[in-house]
Amino acid sequence: MVVPDRSVTLHSSWKGLILSAAGAVALVAFGVGVTVASGGAGIPVVILVLGVIFLATVLFDYPVSSRFTPDFVERRAMLRHQRIGWERVDQLTRARPAVAGLRSLTPGGLSAKVGRRRYLLVDQCEAISEFYTLSEVLADRFVELGVDEMVLPRSETDPTWTYRRRRWQPEP
Repeated sequence: MVVPDRSVTLHSSWKGLILSAAGAVALVAFGVGVTVASGGAGIPVVILVLGVIFLATVLFDYPVSSRFTPDFVERRAMLRHQRIGWERVDQLTRARPAVAGLRSLTPGGLSAKVGRRRYLLVDQCEAISEFYTLSEVLADRFVELGVDEMVLPRSETDPTWTYRRRRWQPEP
């Protein structure tokens, strides 16, 4: 007997991934350039070290996607996978909203609050259909995680799997 997969995968935006990686690489390149040109002076070395830290953060911690199951959430970064059990998560919250226009704010992506730390799960808001699927997956923990108090996605929000490979699209 095959058990149906009760999970939903949400993806971060290409814009967030590309701009984060490009900014970190640019800072490392600038740091290398000024360090070489200055012969290893203090400030350029600090810039280089900060660039390396930002690049490591993008590679090991910035989520490409997150898979939500009834038992855990799995964050997938470029070079690391991290599994966080729901028993450790105090609350599921929205990240800071993105400015869509001069007057309106769109809801942000999702973050998991674990103790005093927040883990970014996705950097963009999911579509309303994905939110309802997530609600079904988290049915047992819906209220406990605070999902019932979240701002709902707008109806015109595109699914997070848009512009991804065909395998990420849900079955009809």
